[in-house]
Amino acid sequence: MRKIAANVVYPCIDKPIKFGHLVVDDDGTILDIVDTGGKLIEEEGLEYHNGVLVPGFIVNSVNADMTEKGVRIRFLSGVQIDYTEPNQLPFNTKELVVNQMFDMQTDGASFDDALANATIGAARALGIDNEYGCFKKGIKPGVVLLYPFDFVNSKMRHDTLSKRLV
Repeated sequence: MRKIAANVVYPCIDKPIKFGHLVVDDDGTILDIVDTGGKLIEEEGLEYHNGVLVPGFIVNSVNADMTEKGVRIRFLSGVQIDYTEPNQLPFNTKELVVNQMFDMQTDGASFDDALANATIGAARALGIDNEYGCFKKGIKPGVVLLYPFDFVNSKMRHDTLSKRLV
């Protein structure tokens, strides 16, 4: 069993939890989502990460097509990104999802909307939202850390990275 905490936990089906933590069993099932009331607590065995915890990305929501000018990536949300230079294309789909989320914020979307697009929204579109896309007791969505993060403005930074924890 692991207890994983961060500055903010985004369940994607409820409000963000400041200094919240997740209790996850050995196979990745969410056992509990702990709301500390916004207080930073110390607890034996609690892993603390500087950043935000989000559910695993639904990376199979991406389609790519070759075009005359390069590669066109289409997401379930309807967002479309064209890469005309080979070196623009991210190395893997995880990086692509993080880049898409950042681009959506740049275009005026909130972080919550960009995150929902990559998690619960994509899971609903695929009909798998009862198993993935959010933090809910009894499911195994995966846990991703986004860092560094702009906590003042509640948004990703240009250098935000993702790291899969579970």
